[in-house]
Amino acid sequence: MRIDGGLYAELVRNRAFLDDPATPAHWSLVQADGSTATMALDPKEPLNTTIGTSLRLNVTQASTGHAAGIANEGYWGIPVQPNTRYRASFYAKAAPGFTAPIAVSIQSDDGRTIYATKTVTGLTSAWKQHELTLQTGKVTPTAKARYVLTVDRPGTVWFSLVSLFPPTFKDQPNGFRPDIMQMMVDMKPKFLRFPGGNYLEGDQIADRFEWKKTIGPLSDRPGHMAPWGYRSTDGLGLHEFLLWCEDMNAEPVLAVYAGYSLKGAHVNPGPDLEPYVQDALDEIEYVMGPATSKWGSLRAKAGHPAPFKLTYVEVGNEDWFDKSGSYDQRFAQFNTAIKARYPQLKVISTVGFEQPEGLRVHSVKPDVLDEHYYRTVDVFLKMARGQYEKLRSPRTGDLRRRVGRLRNAVRAVERPLARRAADAELARGHRRRRVHDPDGEEFRHRGHELLRADVRQRQPWCAAMAAEPDRLRRRCVSTGRRATTRSNCSARTSETRF
Repeated sequence: MRIDGGLYAELVRNRAFLDDPATPAHWSLVQADGSTATMALDPKEPLNTTIGTSLRLNVTQASTGHAAGIANEGYWGIPVQPNTRYRASFYAKAAPGFTAPIAVSIQSDDGRTIYATKTVTGLTSAWKQHELTLQTGKVTPTAKARYVLTVDRPGTVWFSLVSLFPPTFKDQPNGFRPDIMQMMVDMKPKFLRFPGGNYLEGDQIADRFEWKKTIGPLSDRPGHMAPWGYRSTDGLGLHEFLLWCEDMNAEPVLAVYAGYSLKGAHVNPGPDLEPYVQDALDEIEYVMGPATSKWGSLRAKAGHPAPFKLTYVEVGNEDWFDKSGSYDQRFAQFNTAIKARYPQLKVISTVGFEQPEGLRVHSVKPDVLDEHYYRTVDVFLKMARGQYEKLRSPRTGDLRRRVGRLRNAVRAVERPLARRAADAELARGHRRRRVHDPDGEEFRHRGHELLRADVRQRQPWCAAMAAEPDRLRRRCVSTGRRATTRSNCSARTSETRF
């Protein structure tokens, strides 16, 4: 699941103008007949040391009825709903002597239809945040809209952290999309591992999920590059992940960065790793420490004085990919420090019995193993033979038959999609080739392989396991989409050895 543009309800894409250092990506100029303007990134006028640039709008010609300004396209458009209230905000400052009002609106892509609008005054030469609400009337729902800020006279204005929120789940500020969130609440998941796997590690160490940069006011959150080619705002930070668990009544599984990143960089155990171990201890204190503690006080300041529930801490993510062989010692260093301060916590190793013996942790005994299986549907079914055939559910009946129906449904969807993906890839000039997955299943060519990697994220086996939560005690709830070579669905996280 994508966070920005997905679960996180923010509608403005590239709200802090940090997505591209060379150009204001996803922003465009608004110029009516009779108005002219230019826009550019301006690192010389940053909002603060965290948000290190701004967008400068220089209007050379404008008048009443002929405004000029900037527009944001959102994530595949700004969704407009009738009789809906939107929360808008932005930071702005102007060149000395310019005090014109700023018109804030949601309008159609061509600018001919105004769905909601309001005017903001009080612009000065110092940065100031402006907050307002935009209310739509009896309009036709559409996603072909944009978010627009304009002025009607010549002058220079700088903008930063331009935001627009629709109604959110439980009306929480900086919150979640209610439709997606309610769907997950209705699933009644047993646990949520956060902030994710690849998302935790980052491509490089500098791109990891640095939780201390994801808490506090949005103006103090610089964001970071996600491993899938786009920048994360970190508006959904550590505190919001914890609220997500509370809203779903799910067990939080806190994953802490353990000194390994996706492109292979790692931190050596010992003194080099110690700052990362301390960072994890600070993170745990934020989650469950008293409101009088250093990091617990920041949690209380964010509106949650009571400690969050926490039982499980996972050290790293899929560390069998680390070719240095350092995970055993890195895990032991984290485990020792965590147990010394929080002996009640259960510490999870990311290398389980699905991996070769030499990759597993031996120096200490992990409390829990997080086993990640990358297999096809058929292999999962073969692995399960003899284990679940006799299980029955009052609602769904024979579990084995239910799994079979789910498998057939996936195949019915997968095959035509695979053909279309293959044809599209061939049309782009890719040479035809044959590939094999780890289980020996042969695919037609690269197009089919990519599709199957994506389909694996929705394995019917996971759904089948969810059908018997009391007996199987497993759920599969993911927090971020993985790269093509690594599936997003852990089929089994167990406290016992199978």
